[in-house]
Amino acid sequence: MATLKKELSTINLPDLSGSFQVGWMGSVSYELESLRILNFQLQNSNLNLRPGQGVTASLSNNYVSITGNWKVKKAFITLRGTFDLSVDDVSISISLNLGKDPSGRPTASVDHCNSSVGHVSVHTSGRLSWLLNFFHERIENKLKNILKQEICEIVRQSTTSHLEPYLQTLPVTLMIDTVAGIDYSLVGAPWVTSEGLDTPFKGEFFRQSQRSPVPFDAPPIRLSQEHDRMTYFAVSQYVFNTASQVYHQAGYMNFTLRNEHIQNLTELAGNHSAKGWWKPTCLTSKAPTFITMMSCFSSSFLLHVLQTPLEFPIQLHTKSLGAVIPQLARLYPNTELELEISPESAPFLKFSPGNVTLIPVMNIQAFALLPNSSDRKPLFQLRARTNISAIISVSSGRVLGSLTPGSKLELELKHSNINFFNVQLLETVFNYYATYLIYPTLNAKLEEGFPLPLPRDTYLNSLELQIHKVSDKWGLDGDL
Repeated sequence: MATLKKELSTINLPDLSGSFQVGWMGSVSYELESLRILNFQLQNSNLNLRPGQGVTASLSNNYVSITGNWKVKKAFITLRGTFDLSVDDVSISISLNLGKDPSGRPTASVDHCNSSVGHVSVHTSGRLSWLLNFFHERIENKLKNILKQEICEIVRQSTTSHLEPYLQTLPVTLMIDTVAGIDYSLVGAPWVTSEGLDTPFKGEFFRQSQRSPVPFDAPPIRLSQEHDRMTYFAVSQYVFNTASQVYHQAGYMNFTLRNEHIQNLTELAGNHSAKGWWKPTCLTSKAPTFITMMSCFSSSFLLHVLQTPLEFPIQLHTKSLGAVIPQLARLYPNTELELEISPESAPFLKFSPGNVTLIPVMNIQAFALLPNSSDRKPLFQLRARTNISAIISVSSGRVLGSLTPGSKLELELKHSNINFFNVQLLETVFNYYATYLIYPTLNAKLEEGFPLPLPRDTYLNSLELQIHKVSDKWGLDGDL
């Protein structure tokens, strides 16, 4: 509205001239010069939906004030003065069609424009200014016709020069990091119903180096049937799971863990900056969002859950693990170990009423690093699984979260070259670490929150977040 008001104030009014009969004086000519709009006040606005077509904006009881100079001439006599003109009850009706262009960006075009002008009042100054009363009606009719024509022309120009370019600046892809980007182009034109405006975005992560089709379908999203809020925003688990698929295919969920990695992490976590060391590359994006946070989490948790606790005496060394796996110290005395960790498949988020869960299943291959050699001996392979719950909340336009273990980390021995050993002791080590370091560290980051992706000068209040299962969506509703 601010842009339209500014544009309407720039309407160029032409000089008006003509003649009129004044009794015994006969024909008198007049001129109105230097007409200028002082103020174009937009008062009452209303937005109406046109189901299946677009939207209609109605502006009523608007007001225009105009100033200028007048001149009346009869033979060799010329009278001059100034006038102030007020136009009341100006109404504007604009119908917009909504669509999408081939790149997936939204479009808007003026389908119909109509304007009407109510009463015109003229206040004059100067000698014999009463003469203007004789041609007041002519002035009124001319100004009405000019304003009606110019208003709709300005509306069309403003749509072309401001609204359309603004919509075209909306990016359809966002590069998250060097590996992945997200495609949120429109998959269809915005659809107008009697209850609201539905805008379907793709919401799919892709690999920058080699884009390939997603091997699973996006579930249908059904928006809330409630209509007491201004805005409803839904994100299906498809968005998060395409992120997991991309990072898994790129190998970013495969890790090699050695003793020096543990020592570095122990030193880092031992100071007050421990809150900041969980920073996957994708979280350094200039526009971090909740989607980015969840995708990074699913790809990074696999590494953190397998690192050694801060003040825990277990290191990746046969001396330390000899207490848990006695044969290690006998077969490979004073030998460092190495772990290769990889998920069996891309871990997927699951939504249920009020909950978001992640159930990663990982393979852990242990090796002995032979002294004075580049060789390594495979020792055993484990399968690890756990259930993680995420609690999501919204405060002051930021998405906040916290993690809790839905179940303990469970280990299963898949293969062993050093005979059987009790994996329950290893479970104790890893669960201790997850409880006292992993979850507190992740929660410290999640408590900082991430801003919602909102257009400029847009703010949300009275926010409420809901997790649904039937429609497979993460829902956020609020007022603008």
